[in-house]
Amino acid sequence: MRILLFVVLLLSGCAVPKHPRSHVNVPPPPVVTDLHSYIAGINYAITTQLFDADTYAGKTCDVRLDLDEKGQLTDFHVLTGDPSLCTAASDALKNATFPAPPSPEIHKVLTHPVLHFAPEK
Repeated sequence: MRILLFVVLLLSGCAVPKHPRSHVNVPPPPVVTDLHSYIAGINYAITTQLFDADTYAGKTCDVRLDLDEKGQLTDFHVLTGDPSLCTAASDALKNATFPAPPSPEIHKVLTHPVLHFAPEK
């Protein structure tokens, strides 16, 4: 059974550095051992690169990722959303270092996740 996940990695409420390009007080990345921690690892990789997320409060952007078997981003496609947030999300995706999936089965589930960016203040 192929599960088409609309991975809602709501970036709202995530700890994002307050000062652009400052990684002070950023927690360490999660240890990836299962589906839940893999999603948390993807979320961490993106949120640590999405600066000033609170300036996009109330805006949304949906992006589909293409991840290879090692979990690395090979491409992404903006599906819909606010142009300014989608630009910031695109920049964050380009600079993010994604974790490797913990198993081939989890990679199959999350080969093309759709991320829903919806920052809140």
